[in-house]
Amino acid sequence: MKLSSLKPHYAILRVEQFLFERKNPKCPWLTPDAIRALQDSLKPTDVGFEFGSGRSTIWIAKRTKFLHSVEHDASWHSIVTAQIRDNGLAEKVHYQLSPETNVVDDLMPEEHPYVARLTSAADNTLDFVLVDGIMRLTCVRLAIRKLKPGGLLILDNANRYVPNLFEEGHSTVRDFLAKPLNEDWAETCAVLSSWRGFNTSNGLSDTRFWIKPCSL
Repeated sequence: MKLSSLKPHYAILRVEQFLFERKNPKCPWLTPDAIRALQDSLKPTDVGFEFGSGRSTIWIAKRTKFLHSVEHDASWHSIVTAQIRDNGLAEKVHYQLSPETNVVDDLMPEEHPYVARLTSAADNTLDFVLVDGIMRLTCVRLAIRKLKPGGLLILDNANRYVPNLFEEGHSTVRDFLAKPLNEDWAETCAVLSSWRGFNTSNGLSDTRFWIKPCSL
């Protein structure tokens, strides 16, 4: 796409997303198709994990049995804590604050406090993991182990990290990736290449889904 046509196209997409969010003020900050996919996929018996909190925390908790959620921003954590309480979800959400300490990359040691709760979870036990915060590569790699067969791995803003070039072209008007962001992401993409998956996009950002094979 030429630079001269990028700005008008980008502006139109921004308006469309704004109108969707205004019409659906309680929906997560994900692509509309990702929200629909989750609405169809989540079950009342599901137990899952979320990195990065917000509208998704309340929305998911209302549809599942139990949600673990971790947030690195203290002020935002206070806001979401109040929302969890006001919606009567305190018994369904274990909400943890883990400040952004010594985080220099997407790939950090699994002992870092931000991912400690997921690290301690038993392998092959979670129904879903939503990655939408810091240290996303570490979170994705952990999720691969912790998800049960058939479990969902959801990566928001996936266009920043994994290839978003399809037959019809790039899925977004920015962040053109024909290959993974770096070698570390390439290694993880190689593992995920054997998983069934699908991409959703609003033209501005992608939310990518993978389904853990039952043979693993």
